[in-house]
Amino acid sequence: MQSKELIMDRPPVVLLLSGMDPTGSAGILADARVISSLGCHPCGIITCETVQTSHGLTGIVPADAEIFYEQIHAVLDDLPIKAVKIGAVASVDIIEIIGRELNKNPEIPVVLDPVFAPTSGPAFLDMDGMRAMSINLLEQVIVATPNVSELGVPAGLDVHQNDEEMMLGCASGWFGAGVETLLVTGIKVENEMVDKFIRVTPEGHTKVTDIRHPWHNVGDVHGSGCILSSAIAGHLARGEKLSNAVKQASELASGLIENAVKFGGGAAFWIGK
Repeated sequence: MQSKELIMDRPPVVLLLSGMDPTGSAGILADARVISSLGCHPCGIITCETVQTSHGLTGIVPADAEIFYEQIHAVLDDLPIKAVKIGAVASVDIIEIIGRELNKNPEIPVVLDPVFAPTSGPAFLDMDGMRAMSINLLEQVIVATPNVSELGVPAGLDVHQNDEEMMLGCASGWFGAGVETLLVTGIKVENEMVDKFIRVTPEGHTKVTDIRHPWHNVGDVHGSGCILSSAIAGHLARGEKLSNAVKQASELASGLIENAVKFGGGAAFWIGK
């Protein structure tokens, strides 16, 4: 087995734990495209298979837990992983395996894109799954990237994008489960989109930083959350501080969304530059 020491002339390695989306605009294929564009090496393990098109999601099949365990254990044991990105997961077994394996590697920063349910189609996680995520996984997450409609899902709440007090209340639940920081997306203010970077200071105060970028009138874009979370993981793997990684990832996602195109009859797909 090779040493896990980083060799300076090799790109940093990012482990992707995501669903397989056949469209390529979301899921593990999209994650790998983003990671590669940042000069990192993507490796990945599929958490679930899906049936989906530009019109939405119609089917989900969780990965085989035994095979998934063998894969993640082997990769973490062999490769010098510098960051982990977690996307859609669809079973308690897979969540528990991810939690156990990452707990053995606490030095690796973990980015979570909490995909609870698509815009159209069945949910990835029921309440048992969300409970398992809270118990087994969230304490290992350096930053989670829920959009504003996902922020209150674990608490059974519907958060309005103009209600910052409710946002902060729901954020406290994430922090209580162990998440270090949140990047809440999907907030439209006039002709801008605002991502809210929320964290708790060492003194115990909640600090909110608004990251603003133009609103692009392109309609729904499939995979925008995958772009953002993967880009954060890529920048962290390259050694960026979290605040810089978040800002650069937000800018990258905005640019790719601006250039999205329609391949099918539903949502637009982002394309690489």
